[in-house]
Amino acid sequence: MPPQNLTSPLPLNSPPASVNAIKTDKSGFAEKGMAPASLSPVPQDSGLSTSVPPTSLQPTPVPPAPVPVDIPVSAIEKAMSSGDDPVVETDKSQHFKTGQLRQFGYNFFRSGDLFAPLTDIPVGPDYIVGPGDTIIVSAWGSLEGTYPLEVNRNGEIQLPRIGPLKVWGVTYERLPQLIRNNLAKVFRDFNVSVTMGKLKVIKVYVVGEVANPGDYNLNSLSTVINALSAAGGPLKSGSLRNISIRRGGKLVETLDLYDFFLSGDKSRDVRLQPGDTLFVPVIGPIAGIAGNVRRPAIYELRNEKNLHDLLNLAGGLLPTGYLQRVQISRIEAHTRKTISDFNLDTKKAESAPDSVAQTIPVRDLDLVRIFPIDNTQRDQVRLEGYVLRPGDYALKPGLKISNLLLPDNILPEYYREAGELTRLVPPDLHPEKIIFNPAKALAGDPAHDISLTEFDTVRIFSRVEMEELPKVRIGGEVQRPGEYRLFKNMAVRDLLIMAGNPKLTAYLKSAEIARIRKSGESVVSYPITIDVEKVLAEDPKANIPLEPFDELTIRRIPNWSEETDRYVTLKGEFVFPGTYPVYKGEHLSSVIARAGGFASKAYLPGTKFTRISVQQEQQKRMDEILARTEQDIAEKQSELASVATSKEELEATRSSLEALLRNVEHLKKVKAEGRMVIRLKPLDEFRGSNHDLELAGGDVLEVPARPNSVNVFGQVYNTSTIIHEQGEPLTYYLEKSGGATKDADMDEAYVIRADGSVSSRQNAPSSFIFFDSFMSTELNPGDSVVVPQRMQRTAWLREIKDITTIISQIALTAGTVMLGLR
Repeated sequence: MPPQNLTSPLPLNSPPASVNAIKTDKSGFAEKGMAPASLSPVPQDSGLSTSVPPTSLQPTPVPPAPVPVDIPVSAIEKAMSSGDDPVVETDKSQHFKTGQLRQFGYNFFRSGDLFAPLTDIPVGPDYIVGPGDTIIVSAWGSLEGTYPLEVNRNGEIQLPRIGPLKVWGVTYERLPQLIRNNLAKVFRDFNVSVTMGKLKVIKVYVVGEVANPGDYNLNSLSTVINALSAAGGPLKSGSLRNISIRRGGKLVETLDLYDFFLSGDKSRDVRLQPGDTLFVPVIGPIAGIAGNVRRPAIYELRNEKNLHDLLNLAGGLLPTGYLQRVQISRIEAHTRKTISDFNLDTKKAESAPDSVAQTIPVRDLDLVRIFPIDNTQRDQVRLEGYVLRPGDYALKPGLKISNLLLPDNILPEYYREAGELTRLVPPDLHPEKIIFNPAKALAGDPAHDISLTEFDTVRIFSRVEMEELPKVRIGGEVQRPGEYRLFKNMAVRDLLIMAGNPKLTAYLKSAEIARIRKSGESVVSYPITIDVEKVLAEDPKANIPLEPFDELTIRRIPNWSEETDRYVTLKGEFVFPGTYPVYKGEHLSSVIARAGGFASKAYLPGTKFTRISVQQEQQKRMDEILARTEQDIAEKQSELASVATSKEELEATRSSLEALLRNVEHLKKVKAEGRMVIRLKPLDEFRGSNHDLELAGGDVLEVPARPNSVNVFGQVYNTSTIIHEQGEPLTYYLEKSGGATKDADMDEAYVIRADGSVSSRQNAPSSFIFFDSFMSTELNPGDSVVVPQRMQRTAWLREIKDITTIISQIALTAGTVMLGLR
């Protein structure tokens, strides 16, 4: 027979279609707007259609809602985990706590797609063909082509030139032979290959204690576990060990998921058929096991009747389990809770632990506690302290201290005279200290090489811990002055090298060692003079050995000045301002001459000269006065309530004292200037005068340009800077500032001269009846007038005036002005 020429063959490499679980409503239509899955047969025409079934026939997969990862604690878990009672314990107690036990197996279903059916694997020989399946028939020889044949609602397929063939209920193993036999009725000399394409969708029902009970459209390869996974898995109130599968109203299988979870056995995880019902009943008896087992959890009991069976579920005992006391907490007849202890120790029991455990019954809601053994490490001694390998050592018969102190385990400079052995003495195991000599122990002295017992602790000390190591000190002109350890046979040159050798400024002709001599109960100190040059040349007579507490002092070359002691700074109106090195005994006029003298704009009355030593002394006195002033203000504040005569006076005084405290806090932040008042004159006149000072390192001389103004501060109507008028007195500048206010204290007014000196009414020449010598004082450019605030309103405020005067004087020292309370 000639080969049949059929069109549109199905590609041989087309994978079979995948059908996932779809939950449907009672009408059979998919949820969330899905169209119903069409399982109609291939349309028939006058010939055999070989077109691929349209993809619209494939149901759109709807993944089941996943169960949250963090599964809530169930009532059973709460009941099993609440058995810990408060116990009074010490730091060394091993109090057992059950902790949070979980029901075994339920976390396997925490993700909805964990057990999704595989759709890309070949079907098994026992697969039963039914409506909705697509059978792909490939033929060659007298019949050529690939034919996708869908099983229609009647369970039939249409074979070419044969007609309908009933395949519903036929296993996949018998299907190829059935098709071959029917094709052979018409065709000769051909070969046939039969595979499965798209598989049918089956509807199953999952009910009982599951997360999402209902009906589900599943892949026809789905098993019981796939269906449970699609439904979110059993609830913790549902059984994992008695899941029934009913088909046509009859029980076909009962699944115990523990077989799968504990041993991987899926033999009872049968493949589902359309219309199957999975029922998850309420959980049966349960028992919990906590502590030192391999898998602590709450287990559902089925055929387990005794403790041996429960231990098998938990994976067995850990080696750390304490067999002498296995405790079972039990609820008796809805009335009370009891505790029973059992001994499974084979050393003390007549039979093996398994035999004993088989005699102990386990009931519903029992909680078994496997306590830990004593975590104290036995048959050991401990080595501590100044050794290379501290830690625990195995206690062997005849072990002695010398066996621990091996040559490669002792660090250099260990203390040879004493070690410490701590021993626990029975019967109460109280500790006792035994002092031994490590050197004699290593020499084999039986009085010190003590035999060790269990829990002994040997401690070795270092010389640093037990001895005051001899030290020497070096100071003066060396690189690293300080205290150094005195080693055996150490001499002066060794100490100099340790200190980094002498500096270039060191005087090497002579140095001094201060040495002490003990004489009975007294100590005498005496000096030793050495020649450092000879010491460095390794002269044995000069390089004498050192003794404990020696102090070597290397002197500086006479008249040598440090860098900070050799420079002064000239600022402002000099011909060549800058920093100049000075020699010892050089005067100010000499440096001014070296700087080229004064510039043409130099204003000599405004000279400012500062010195570091003066600044340090001023700062020290400022700090002392401010501390004393702050204490006086605090005392006045404490007396305020009892002294004030009225509420108004109380408020005014409190405000004044607070202002004084703010001024004190401000002055704490500023630093003294270190200013010295000198009067410069032209260089020829200045040289050799009283103000031609001998210079010191760090001095600063600043000569400003001639200013053209006078400053007026304080209690005037207009604090301002006024152009200087030659020959005009103090009153002129006060009038230009609007005059003094009603709060001004003119008796305390003063003038700060440009050179830093102060003029006041107290140091002014005597006044006449109609002539005020202070107010007639002629001011120079750069002078400043300060008019303070009046403080004589009340008797109490007059006492504050003294404090204000002191603060004003401190402010002048810091180069600032205090105008009053603020």
